[in-house]
Order: sequence, then C-alpha cells, then structure tokens
Amino acid sequence: MIEELGGEPITCEAAGCDRALDEPALVYRTPAGERRAYECPCGAVTVTVASESTR
Repeated sequence: MIEELGGEPITCEAAGCDRALDEPALVYRTPAGERRAYECPCGAVTVTVASESTR
C-alpha cells in the first residue's frame, strides 16, 4: 500500500488541519503508477502519487 511505502500515515494537507486520513475516496491506476484521493471532514482533498518503481 502507498501508506506503507512512506512509513508515515496519510494526513490532511490543509492549513491548520492534521487529521489522519484512512480510506481513499478514489484510486486511479495507470501504467505510470497509482493516485489516491482522500477526502477530509474539513473539506480538503489530499492526493498521493506512487510510481510503479516505488511500489
């Protein structure tokens, strides 16, 4: 999983918000890698990207 790659949990990137984000709302895979979008209760969306070479 992407969370395991970085060794740190995914947290909201909005200013003043550091909530932990559990399950992605959207996962998109391409030959270049995987993108995950996480929705936070504060209204922000945080996107993570992992290339195939890092998975």
